[in-house]
Amino acid sequence: MNLFGISMIIFSLLLMTVVTLLGYWFSKKTLKNNDSYFTAGRNISTAFMTATFIAYAVGTGLIFSPAEMAYYEGLTAMIGYALAISLSYIVFIPISGRIKKLIPEGNTIGEYVKARYGHFMFVVVLFVTVVYLFCLLTANLIGVGIAFKYLGGIPLYLGVLIIGIPVIIYTTYGGLNAAIFTNGIQAILITPLLFITVLMAFNKSGGPAEIFQGVMNNSPQFMNIFHPSGLEFAIMIIIAVSAAELLNQALWQRVYSAKDIRVIKKGLISSSIMTFPMTIAAASFGLIAIAMKMELPHPSIATALVAHSLLPEWASMLFVMVIVLAATSTGADSLAAFSSTASLDIIKSFAPNMTAKQSVKIARIATIIFGVGAMLVSFKAPSILLLLLFADLAAAAAVVPVIAGLYNRHISGKGAAIGTLLGLVVGLPLYLMQEYLYSFIAAIVVSSLVVFVFGKISKSTYNFDQLKEQIKNVD
Repeated sequence: MNLFGISMIIFSLLLMTVVTLLGYWFSKKTLKNNDSYFTAGRNISTAFMTATFIAYAVGTGLIFSPAEMAYYEGLTAMIGYALAISLSYIVFIPISGRIKKLIPEGNTIGEYVKARYGHFMFVVVLFVTVVYLFCLLTANLIGVGIAFKYLGGIPLYLGVLIIGIPVIIYTTYGGLNAAIFTNGIQAILITPLLFITVLMAFNKSGGPAEIFQGVMNNSPQFMNIFHPSGLEFAIMIIIAVSAAELLNQALWQRVYSAKDIRVIKKGLISSSIMTFPMTIAAASFGLIAIAMKMELPHPSIATALVAHSLLPEWASMLFVMVIVLAATSTGADSLAAFSSTASLDIIKSFAPNMTAKQSVKIARIATIIFGVGAMLVSFKAPSILLLLLFADLAAAAAVVPVIAGLYNRHISGKGAAIGTLLGLVVGLPLYLMQEYLYSFIAAIVVSSLVVFVFGKISKSTYNFDQLKEQIKNVD
C-alpha cells in the first residue's frame, strides 16, 4: 500500500460516512409508512427524478466499461456506448407511461408478471431480475475494488468492503428513499467533477490533437468510424443496454415512485441528454491510454489508471471521489431494487399473508444477504463489461415477452415463459463463443417470434383493468 492508497482509504471513509449519515437522516425523516420504503412515498419530483436517473446511469457501466471498449475497439465503440446509455432512457419513456397508467400502485416487475402471466413466467422473470441486479451490484463493487488496488496498492477486498458496507447500511435502513436521496447528492457532485477531471487530463496529455495523433500512430484503425469490430460492438451495446433497461427493476421502481407521468418523462429526457456527454468524457480515457501506449493490468482499469497517471495528486483524489460516488449510486439502486423483489415477490409467494411491517423487515434482511454475496463474488474481479453483458443477455431474452404483455391482450403466460427460455437457450451459447452481437439478436428474435406466435393462436384475452385490482401498495 502506498501513501496515495492511505489517503484514498481515509478520504473514502470520510466520504462514505457523510453519505451514510445523510441517507440515514433523510430516511428517518421521510419514512412515514411501510410503502414508502419500497416506493419513496410515490411523490418524487422532477429534480430528484432527473438526479436519480443520472446517478443510476453513472455507475461502472459509464465510468469504466466505455473506456475499456474505447481502448480495445476505438472511437466507434465509445460512441456506441454513449448512445446506448442515452437512448435506453428515450426508449423507456413510452413504456414508463404505460406502466404508470396500468399499475399506479405497483412495486415490482414480478408482481406485474405474476398478475399478467401466472406462476411459470413469474419464476422465469424472477430469475432474470435477480441475475441482472446481482451482476449490476457486483460490477460496481469491482470497479471500486480495482481502482483501489491499482491506484493505491490496496487489497481489492478492502476497497470493496470500504464502499460496500456503508452502502448496505444506509440502503438497508432507508430502502428506495435512501437510494434516491443519496442519488441526488451523488449526481450533483459527479457531474461537474467528471468533466473537470477529464478536461484536466486532456490538457495534461497535450489536448485532442495530440491524443488523436497518438492513437493514429499506435492503432490507426480505431479512429475509423467504420472499423468493423467497433461498429459491431456499437450495434450490440445499443441493443443490449436498451433491452436490459426496459426490464430493470431499479427503473420500474422509479416509475412507481414518481409523482406523475410528466415527472418521469422530464427526468428521462433530461438524463438522456446529460448521460451522452458524460459517457463520451469517461470513455475518452480509453483513447488517451492508447495514445500513451499504456498497458492495462486489468481490462476495466483504463479510466482510473489514465486519470491517476496524468492528474496531480489532489485532482486524482477528486477522480477517486467520482469513482466512489458512481459505484455507490448504482450499487444502492440495485440493492433497493433487490430488496423489493426479495420481499414482495419471492418471500410473499410463500407467505401471502405477510404484513406490511414484516415485508420491510424481510426486505432489510435480504438487502444484507444480497450485498454480502455480491461482495464475495467481486473479490474475484472479472471484467466489468463481460459481467454486465451477461446480465444484459438474460434481460434481452425476457424483454419482449414482458413488455408486450403491457399492450397485447392475447399473449399468454405459457408463450411468454417458453419464449424467454428459448431465447436464453439460443443466445447463451453464442455469448459463450464471444459472438456477442448475434447472441443478443438471437435472444430477442427467438423470444419475440415465440411469444407472438403463441399470441396469434391463443384464445385468451386479458383485461388490463385486472392489474389495478390485483396490484396494490404495501399498506
